[in-house]
Amino acid sequence: MAGDPPASAGRFRPRRPARGVRLVAAFTLGPVAWLIALDIAAILLGHSEAIQLGLLVALASFAVSMILLALLHAGRRREERRYAARG
Repeated sequence: MAGDPPASAGRFRPRRPARGVRLVAAFTLGPVAWLIALDIAAILLGHSEAIQLGLLVALASFAVSMILLALLHAGRRREERRYAARG
């Protein structure tokens, strides 16, 4: 029929995972964007106690993401060195 989607429309093809600069940007800019948004909300709304709690949560999220990023980076480098030593 004329309104039917093409046969390939039903197949799922995942995109490749983010690497390098995009991965670092995702880990760092996400929490920073939350900090900025919460800061603006604190200024505009004046609910400082709730906003401070949100800022603490966002800061903790940023710290955890930086630690995980460092661990992932170290693991990747270790794996690269191990692979290079075998080859």
